Amino acid sequence: MEKAKAGVGVVVLHAVRGSPAAKGGVFDGDRILKVDGASVASPADVSAKVVAKGVGGSVVLEVLRGGKLASVTATLVARPSPEAIFRMELVGEKLPNLPPLKLVSGPGPVSYPKLDGRVVLLDLFATWCGPCLQLGPYYHAFHAKYGNAGLTVLAVSPEDVPILSGWSTKNGVGYTVAADPSDLLPVRLSAPALPSSVLVDKHGIVRDVAVGFELGQVKRTEQLIQALVKEP
Repeated sequence: MEKAKAGVGVVVLHAVRGSPAAKGGVFDGDRILKVDGASVASPADVSAKVVAKGVGGSVVLEVLRGGKLASVTATLVARPSPEAIFRMELVGEKLPNLPPLKLVSGPGPVSYPKLDGRVVLLDLFATWCGPCLQLGPYYHAFHAKYGNAGLTVLAVSPEDVPILSGWSTKNGVGYTVAADPSDLLPVRLSAPALPSSVLVDKHGIVRDVAVGFELGQVKRTEQLIQALVKEP
């Protein structure tokens, strides 16, 4: 949220998918004018009203949308973890547009629509990240086992191309590695930490997400890959 630049109220920059606000009918760009009948002038005003009600309570929001007033009721729940928000935002939805990526190594491609029709395992990583390096050999194995069946493992880092190229060569990485000079991808995906993984089906729909390195999750990812490459 941010204070409205013109007029009164607080502008909703983004309503998290599945959040109380989104479930109640708040949309990106709505301007909140009142909470429970009291005018609000800043995000802090809105937060204070919400905190005062507490988990299980409800608030009535008066919002301005497209020049028309609307009333929205939101039932409050405990704030989800960053990992939960990552899942809420993406799973079951179309993968957000990727920023321009630079192919560093591997077969590619690194953009849609060239990736249409392939299962994509998107890996947000960095060469200095310990858990990322633990995950890498498993993703290399996925590439070797399922690449010909329709899987693209696409590892993306904001690091410079020479750093990524040297790392890929040194470690014998066979899957696709790309640079994200803008470093916009983690923001677009609401990724909370490194490594963050996003598994996308052949139609561009996110089917699962994961954060960090955990063997049980790696096994679940492989099982889902096995199913997805067989889907039409």
